[in-house]
Amino acid sequence: MSVGAAPGAVPSPLDPGALPRGPDPALAHLVHGWIRDGDQRVRAPLGRATHQSLWAVDGGYVVRDVDVGVHHRVRVRFVAAGSERSLVTPTQRWVGVAVSPDGRQVALQEEVGGTGVRSRVTVVRPATGRVLARRTFRLASLVAVTRDRVLLGRRTHWRDPATVWWTYRGPDRDRMRRIHDQAAVRADVVHDRVVLSTSPPGEFCLRVAALSRPAHTLWRSCRLAPHQWSPDGTHVLLTHTYFDAAGTDTWWVADGRTGRVVAEVSGRLDWHAVWEDDSHFLTLAQSSTGTAAAVRCDLTGACERASRTWDVPLPDPSVYYAPPPVVLAQASMPVK
Repeated sequence: MSVGAAPGAVPSPLDPGALPRGPDPALAHLVHGWIRDGDQRVRAPLGRATHQSLWAVDGGYVVRDVDVGVHHRVRVRFVAAGSERSLVTPTQRWVGVAVSPDGRQVALQEEVGGTGVRSRVTVVRPATGRVLARRTFRLASLVAVTRDRVLLGRRTHWRDPATVWWTYRGPDRDRMRRIHDQAAVRADVVHDRVVLSTSPPGEFCLRVAALSRPAHTLWRSCRLAPHQWSPDGTHVLLTHTYFDAAGTDTWWVADGRTGRVVAEVSGRLDWHAVWEDDSHFLTLAQSSTGTAAAVRCDLTGACERASRTWDVPLPDPSVYYAPPPVVLAQASMPVK
């Protein structure tokens, strides 16, 4: 089945300053240099850097910073109350991050050399800094990590795509197992979902399948891409497969198995959205006048404000969106 946008009238663009005020986010989030998680406050110093991503993990948090120092490096750190450690040496290249569903393992991907062909994947326990495994791959992208395996999407000059499990510990340690002849770009191992690229370079078509049966298609789309399944797996957040700007103009709520759209929220919105519970998701929004805040929306597309508001100057029209000083954690889901 092919999935497109929902029929019907497009909702009015979201104005966060005009929304009713609800409670603060119920999941971890960064505001300026502080991680807020319920009643807990943990300092994540900025220095000359920008906090770009946040994950709640076993014993603390993982923070990915960009534009670090005069050389504009990327760093990934474990942060806890009273402690902090680097998980990789700060680099001028991008560092991919994946967190296992139980939060005890973090996989990190770093480019090796300057060609972009080879990359090193390291699996580490963030709470202790212990390295569990390390291996270098050609033309592979980090997709997900579990207690004993790493999921990779591989493209060899687009002629030999594949999805591969790398077992990094246990009796089959260092085994590579190819499970499908298309490259995975996203996965939810808890809910047995994988998103596979079906397009040549420059196109954006995707196929959603069961991770345990990747040849079994649940739905396809060349317009909308799955971002995150709800904790119970019954719904999924979608946005554009391609939108040439910072931020997106729409988040859709869809059935988690069929991809059928049931609600949408439009406006100047962040590319990241996260489920707060089975019935609500959080994202960041900016109005056409520059008021920005975190917002909470339900399964019908009704929204409320989940933070104070900030006045954030409107960016150049080609950029489209500028965020408030908030970073929402990537969701961590319990192992079933």
